[in-house]
Amino acid sequence: MFGRKKRTEAEDAVEEIDESEDVDQVDEPDVSVAEDDGEADEWTELDLSQDWRADGPFDIDEVDLSADEVTRIDLGAMILTPEQGMTITLVASPDKEILHAIVNSSPKSAVQLTVFAAPSAGNFRATMRDEIIAHTENAKIIEKGKGPFGTELRRVVTTTDDKGREGFTPMRDWLIEGPRWVLDARLLGQAALEEHGPDAILLEEFVRNIIVRRGDAAMVPGSVVPLNPREEK
Repeated sequence: MFGRKKRTEAEDAVEEIDESEDVDQVDEPDVSVAEDDGEADEWTELDLSQDWRADGPFDIDEVDLSADEVTRIDLGAMILTPEQGMTITLVASPDKEILHAIVNSSPKSAVQLTVFAAPSAGNFRATMRDEIIAHTENAKIIEKGKGPFGTELRRVVTTTDDKGREGFTPMRDWLIEGPRWVLDARLLGQAALEEHGPDAILLEEFVRNIIVRRGDAAMVPGSVVPLNPREEK
């Protein structure tokens, strides 16, 4: 349940890595702003049909954390509420210039989280969704469906390990749009296979408790809002 803030760093739960390590990577979509063709498909209509963020995730300007008593992890672009048993990993860009994503993992599931800049006009999630589809390689299944945050993208891609053995990786992308940002929450493992399973339900709660801090800087739509872990006060 969402609480109010006494900002505390739970740094013991956080590990920093770079993308050369053996983890499921967050692949940034090569996003360009599509021109409006004047026709909203059924999925766009679903996205616009209600406020999918009524119960979170929230923008920093939508909450009052001044008297918060909940322990949180402040990573700049995202403020997280720790859950028992979770492991948070920070993911660096290939050039190690920025921290651009986090992975929250459990024994059978994980969620990768990245904040992207979006234009103020809104509905940029549809553009991002189309770009992710266009840049998905080795796809066995790609489909859209109704999820807890509107339209979700469901994919199964073929993978090959270092011994040449073929396998499959299921993924579900929740593209959640806020004021000038889109949060991409990518489910992996059991949570991607069982839509209403216990892992997916727990990860949905975790995502809803996220607070996004995009900042006021001008950014190209589709660019990553970098993470910036804050010092404990």
